[in-house]
Amino acid sequence: MRVQDQEHDQSSSLGTYLWKIFPFVAPYKARIGTGLALNAMARLFDLLPMVIIGLVVDAITRQGVVGVDTDVLIWFGLAILGTYLGLAVFQSLSDYCLDSMAQLVRHDLRLAIYGHMQRLDAGFFEERQTGDLLAVASNDVDNLENFFSDVTTSMVRLVITFVGVYGFLFWLDWRLALLLLAPLPFAVIAVRFFATRVQPQYRKARQAVGEINSVLENNIRGIGVIQAFTAEQEQLGLVSRRSKEYVDAAITAAKERAKFIPLIYMVAGVAFALLITVGAGMTATESGPSLGNFTTFILFAVRLVLPLFVFGMLINQIQRSEASARRISQFLSTQPRVMDSPDAPGLDAEPTSIAFHEVGFEYLPGKPVLRAVNFQLNQGHVLGIVGPTGAGKSTLVKLLLRYYDPRSGEVMVNGRSLSTLRLQSFRRHVGYVSQEAFLFFGTVAENIRLGSPNADLAAVRHAAHIAGADEFIEQLPQGYETLIGERGMKISGGQRQRISLARAVLRDPALIVLDEATSAVDTRTEELIQANLQRFKQGRMTVAVAHRLSTIRHCDEILVLVEGTIAERGTHESLLEEGGVYAGLWRVQSGEMDNKGN
Repeated sequence: MRVQDQEHDQSSSLGTYLWKIFPFVAPYKARIGTGLALNAMARLFDLLPMVIIGLVVDAITRQGVVGVDTDVLIWFGLAILGTYLGLAVFQSLSDYCLDSMAQLVRHDLRLAIYGHMQRLDAGFFEERQTGDLLAVASNDVDNLENFFSDVTTSMVRLVITFVGVYGFLFWLDWRLALLLLAPLPFAVIAVRFFATRVQPQYRKARQAVGEINSVLENNIRGIGVIQAFTAEQEQLGLVSRRSKEYVDAAITAAKERAKFIPLIYMVAGVAFALLITVGAGMTATESGPSLGNFTTFILFAVRLVLPLFVFGMLINQIQRSEASARRISQFLSTQPRVMDSPDAPGLDAEPTSIAFHEVGFEYLPGKPVLRAVNFQLNQGHVLGIVGPTGAGKSTLVKLLLRYYDPRSGEVMVNGRSLSTLRLQSFRRHVGYVSQEAFLFFGTVAENIRLGSPNADLAAVRHAAHIAGADEFIEQLPQGYETLIGERGMKISGGQRQRISLARAVLRDPALIVLDEATSAVDTRTEELIQANLQRFKQGRMTVAVAHRLSTIRHCDEILVLVEGTIAERGTHESLLEEGGVYAGLWRVQSGEMDNKGN
């Protein structure tokens, strides 16, 4: 984030970011309007009993307890009962309208966040912690749901009550009403003081929640490694430090709130002291209000001062919601670095040629990962990519899938720059098998159908057969309907890799990208998969990245990457004849070097 933005965020007033969330509320304005109208009716029925009590007091004062007609008292009692029935009906209907609106807004917000998340580039996720993103999509959204359901309802009650009560009190006796109004400016000053002091602490607290979630999410996934290295105490200390940051921010906010509450009590005390002393004196005079009106006034005044205490709590909740709205707004305003231009055309036919022209790339300025890479891949051809660790093989694949755009040069598809095409129109023709096969919680069939949701079971079985997965899948307890757990942890690494390969095969892609696609399987299974893939690769473009050279020996062309440049290229046989880097790697892996040593 730029420095100007940071300065703006630090000085932003209360509610700045909450207003940015309100477009999500706009589709439900009819529901909101109905809820507010019903709430206004509920407040009317909530206040009527105090008016009736004042009438009862005046009736008793004029006629005496014995002189009051019993029927009149019964009617007063029935009237109060009726007001409570009206309050119950209108309040429950209002709560339903506003609560259901809050749930719908939460649903829309979560979908908007997840949808935006899917549009962001790979670099964004490599720079952000998963737990922090989960905190935005879960905790912050839930916090706003509470704001729209509870806080907004309370705010509506407060405003309607405050305006309604003050209006009635001015009508009843404007002099007493002014007595209550006199200390109000001090309450406004106290609220403003509290808001400016506590807002930064809630921002720190929300940020700390994201960091705690990130640490916990990473540690839960790596709990086996933590236990194997007896690092439990060190990791517990790390979690403790992150949690302490949240505790410190929350305690500081509570400290500021503790300073705020006495100010509100003082304002309320001054208001009531004036009302009792001056108001009671006025009531004792002939020109003052009647005893019944004074009683009603006291009861209404209690309702008038009570919102000041409620407002104190609401400010506290609004501050929390503002911090969540800020994180959500900033996330939704994040623009992907890899995105389609507004007028980007789609790929009008399946890709039949891909070329890298002088492609260069660097993650950090001045530290190139790829330098001037050139190659051409045509339909029906298989390209192998090998090289030592850190040579740039995975980066080349990321550029091919357009997770990133090149810093120099161009990636061409059917003679057009990939960066000018609509991204999804290209990716729908791609089948990708990553080095770390990622499976989702669900059944085997659901995972294989990930990119082809409408494929029938026969097609799923055929894809699994090509990937060498059908045999072990049939032996699972429920076959293709077996649940494989989060990230496929109920099956082995080799089995996960074969399911991932079946997923790519089922898509029937024009381009298939295999990034160490069989690194976790045994030699016999690999030979079976390679034999099946040889037939499947016909009529397609294939890019195979491998450490195990036996998997790419039959490629039409092999690129040998060394420190981001193509050091050698050619077929398996021609590269062996050159006696260079590839030949050296082959001797090591095939055992020829050991044999010569013996």
